[in-house]
Amino acid sequence: MKALLGITCGAVLACGFAAVHASARETKRAVVHVTVRATVSKSWDTVTETMLGGCPASVRSIGRRKVVLRIAQPTRVVVRFARGRASYSPAAVRFVRIEVSATGEQTTHIEAPCEERTEHVLCRPLESVQTGGTLRFFRSARNEISFRRARLPELGDSCPRQSAAVRAIRPGLHGAEGELSEAVLVNPRIPAQIAIANAEVPSELDGAEVGRVTERVHWALTFARR
Repeated sequence: MKALLGITCGAVLACGFAAVHASARETKRAVVHVTVRATVSKSWDTVTETMLGGCPASVRSIGRRKVVLRIAQPTRVVVRFARGRASYSPAAVRFVRIEVSATGEQTTHIEAPCEERTEHVLCRPLESVQTGGTLRFFRSARNEISFRRARLPELGDSCPRQSAAVRAIRPGLHGAEGELSEAVLVNPRIPAQIAIANAEVPSELDGAEVGRVTERVHWALTFARR
């Protein structure tokens, strides 16, 4: 009788382990609607020593470029969760509206031995809108999501001045990572989840041009059931 009881308990325990193992291998699936709201900006305040018309001069440039991204309609995405890992199909947000704006000012000071004078200019504000963009994201780590590199539009203008060093700094959504619970994405009792990311990166310039360039990135990626 004891032997039989031992066999029975062992069988039940084995069944329990098998059930847990099968549950761990189970693939869960959810359909969500994804939206994004993001702001990417670059601001700079620099001074360049140069020659203008044969005269030594210093040019101070203060500028800001801002890109705002929002969606015209959500993107339908299928989330699959298996073995503790989420996958997305498509891993993208479509129908993105991109609003670009630029502001700034520039001060030029002509120095001795030339006749000293100063000219200050408020630069003409610029704006541009593009529609129909696509942003692609990916699982960058456990419970983490990031955007792939995407070239954001620029506004070409000579005021305020952007040197090659300033132009080379191109912030983007890839500069920040957002956290979320992958398991919650497929939980039918949770209606929505938002991954939020923020980053601020200052860069100091030193040489013929001195000053600071600051990159700022903020985005919120929303996964919502309907």
